[in-house]
Amino acid sequence: MRKGVTEDREVVEAILEKAEVLWLALVDGDGPYSVPVSFAEEGGVVFIHSGKRGRKAEALKSGGPVAFSCAVDVRMREGGDDACDQGYHFRSVMGRGVPRLAEGEEKMRGLDLITVKYLGRQLPYVDKVLPITDVWAIDVDTLTARIKE
Repeated sequence: MRKGVTEDREVVEAILEKAEVLWLALVDGDGPYSVPVSFAEEGGVVFIHSGKRGRKAEALKSGGPVAFSCAVDVRMREGGDDACDQGYHFRSVMGRGVPRLAEGEEKMRGLDLITVKYLGRQLPYVDKVLPITDVWAIDVDTLTARIKE
Protein backbone atom coordinates (compact mmCIF):
# COMPACT_ATOMS: atom_id res chain seq x y z
CA MET A 1 0.00 0.00 0.00
CA ARG A 2 1.19 3.50 -0.81
CA LYS A 3 2.96 5.52 1.89
CA GLY A 4 0.48 7.37 4.11
CA VAL A 5 -2.49 5.26 2.95
CA THR A 6 -4.57 3.32 5.45
CA GLU A 7 -7.80 1.36 5.63
CA ASP A 8 -8.06 2.02 9.37
CA ARG A 9 -11.79 2.50 9.94
CA GLU A 10 -11.36 5.10 12.73
CA VAL A 11 -9.11 7.25 10.54
CA VAL A 12 -11.46 6.99 7.56
CA GLU A 13 -14.56 7.79 9.64
CA ALA A 14 -12.91 10.83 11.27
CA ILE A 15 -12.16 12.30 7.84
CA LEU A 16 -15.63 11.53 6.49
CA GLU A 17 -17.24 13.10 9.54
CA LYS A 18 -15.25 16.32 9.14
CA ALA A 19 -15.49 16.61 5.34
CA GLU A 20 -18.00 19.15 4.07
CA VAL A 21 -18.08 18.07 0.42
CA LEU A 22 -17.89 14.68 -1.25
CA TRP A 23 -16.79 14.69 -4.89
CA LEU A 24 -18.83 12.01 -6.61
CA ALA A 25 -17.45 10.58 -9.86
CA LEU A 26 -19.98 9.09 -12.25
CA VAL A 27 -20.13 7.88 -15.83
CA ASP A 28 -22.99 8.39 -18.26
CA GLY A 29 -23.48 8.42 -22.02
CA ASP A 30 -21.46 11.63 -22.29
CA GLY A 31 -18.53 10.15 -20.37
CA PRO A 32 -17.08 10.55 -16.89
CA TYR A 33 -17.76 13.57 -14.72
CA SER A 34 -17.56 14.65 -11.11
CA VAL A 35 -20.07 16.55 -8.99
CA PRO A 36 -19.85 17.90 -5.42
CA VAL A 37 -22.54 16.58 -3.07
CA SER A 38 -23.52 16.73 0.57
CA PHE A 39 -23.36 13.32 2.20
CA ALA A 40 -23.27 11.23 5.34
CA GLU A 41 -21.75 7.83 6.03
CA GLU A 42 -22.85 5.09 8.35
CA GLY A 43 -21.76 1.47 8.55
CA GLY A 44 -20.02 1.31 5.19
CA VAL A 45 -22.83 3.08 3.33
CA VAL A 46 -22.52 6.61 1.95
CA PHE A 47 -25.84 8.46 1.64
CA ILE A 48 -26.45 11.27 -0.83
CA HIS A 49 -29.64 12.89 -2.08
CA SER A 50 -30.74 14.11 -5.47
CA GLY A 51 -33.70 15.16 -7.52
CA LYS A 52 -35.36 12.50 -9.59
CA ARG A 53 -34.20 13.99 -12.91
CA GLY A 54 -30.96 15.30 -14.28
CA ARG A 55 -27.56 14.01 -15.22
CA LYS A 56 -26.58 12.85 -11.72
CA ALA A 57 -29.92 11.10 -11.16
CA GLU A 58 -29.75 9.30 -14.51
CA ALA A 59 -26.18 8.12 -13.91
CA LEU A 60 -27.11 6.83 -10.46
CA LYS A 61 -30.18 5.03 -11.83
CA SER A 62 -27.95 3.13 -14.26
CA GLY A 63 -26.59 1.16 -11.30
CA GLY A 64 -23.03 1.51 -12.52
CA PRO A 65 -20.21 1.83 -10.00
CA VAL A 66 -19.23 5.26 -8.70
CA ALA A 67 -16.11 6.64 -7.09
CA PHE A 68 -15.82 9.43 -4.57
CA SER A 69 -13.30 11.47 -2.63
CA CYS A 70 -13.11 14.17 -0.01
CA ALA A 71 -10.32 16.04 1.76
CA VAL A 72 -9.93 17.97 4.99
CA ASP A 73 -7.19 20.06 6.57
CA VAL A 74 -5.84 21.04 3.14
CA ARG A 75 -3.00 23.53 3.37
CA MET A 76 0.03 24.43 1.30
CA ARG A 77 3.30 23.20 2.73
CA GLU A 78 6.37 25.37 2.67
CA GLY A 79 8.62 24.13 -0.07
CA GLY A 80 12.00 25.06 -1.38
CA ASP A 81 12.99 27.33 -4.22
CA ASP A 82 11.86 25.11 -7.10
CA ALA A 83 8.43 24.06 -8.36
CA CYS A 84 9.03 20.36 -7.71
CA ASP A 85 9.44 20.98 -3.97
CA GLN A 86 5.92 22.41 -3.54
CA GLY A 87 2.86 20.53 -2.38
CA TYR A 88 0.07 20.16 0.14
CA HIS A 89 -0.64 18.66 3.51
CA PHE A 90 -4.06 17.01 3.77
CA ARG A 91 -6.15 14.14 5.03
CA SER A 92 -8.32 12.54 2.36
CA VAL A 93 -10.61 9.60 1.68
CA MET A 94 -11.14 7.81 -1.60
CA GLY A 95 -13.66 5.09 -2.20
CA ARG A 96 -15.91 3.39 -4.63
CA GLY A 97 -19.11 1.45 -4.55
CA VAL A 98 -22.41 0.73 -6.18
CA PRO A 99 -25.40 3.04 -5.68
CA ARG A 100 -28.91 1.83 -4.97
CA LEU A 101 -32.09 3.75 -4.33
CA ALA A 102 -32.87 3.95 -0.61
CA GLU A 103 -36.56 3.68 0.19
CA GLY A 104 -38.83 3.79 3.22
CA GLU A 105 -37.03 3.86 6.55
CA GLU A 106 -33.60 3.74 4.92
CA LYS A 107 -34.43 6.83 2.84
CA MET A 108 -35.47 8.73 5.95
CA ARG A 109 -32.39 7.51 7.86
CA GLY A 110 -30.16 8.78 5.05
CA LEU A 111 -31.87 12.18 5.05
CA ASP A 112 -31.64 12.37 8.84
CA LEU A 113 -27.92 11.56 8.80
CA ILE A 114 -27.26 14.25 6.20
CA THR A 115 -29.36 16.82 8.07
CA VAL A 116 -27.63 16.19 11.39
CA LYS A 117 -24.16 16.19 9.78
CA TYR A 118 -24.65 19.64 8.25
CA LEU A 119 -27.04 21.33 10.65
CA GLY A 120 -26.11 19.65 13.92
CA ARG A 121 -29.72 18.76 14.68
CA GLN A 122 -32.76 17.17 13.18
CA LEU A 123 -35.29 19.44 11.47
CA PRO A 124 -38.69 18.65 9.96
CA TYR A 125 -39.01 17.98 6.24
CA VAL A 126 -41.43 19.64 3.84
CA ASP A 127 -43.99 16.97 2.96
CA LYS A 128 -44.28 18.01 -0.69
CA VAL A 129 -40.50 17.81 -1.20
CA LEU A 130 -39.99 14.24 0.08
CA PRO A 131 -41.71 12.53 -2.89
CA ILE A 132 -39.54 14.41 -5.39
CA THR A 133 -36.29 13.67 -3.55
CA ASP A 134 -34.30 10.49 -4.01
CA VAL A 135 -31.79 9.21 -1.49
CA TRP A 136 -29.03 7.00 -2.78
CA ALA A 137 -27.19 4.49 -0.63
CA ILE A 138 -23.73 3.74 -1.98
CA ASP A 139 -22.63 0.37 -0.69
CA VAL A 140 -18.90 0.90 -0.35
CA ASP A 141 -16.54 -1.67 -1.88
CA THR A 142 -13.25 0.08 -1.09
CA LEU A 143 -12.47 2.90 1.27
CA THR A 144 -9.02 4.25 2.09
CA ALA A 145 -7.59 7.30 3.75
CA ARG A 146 -4.42 9.10 2.79
CA ILE A 147 -2.59 11.28 5.26
CA LYS A 148 0.06 13.65 3.97
CA GLU A 149 1.50 15.78 6.76
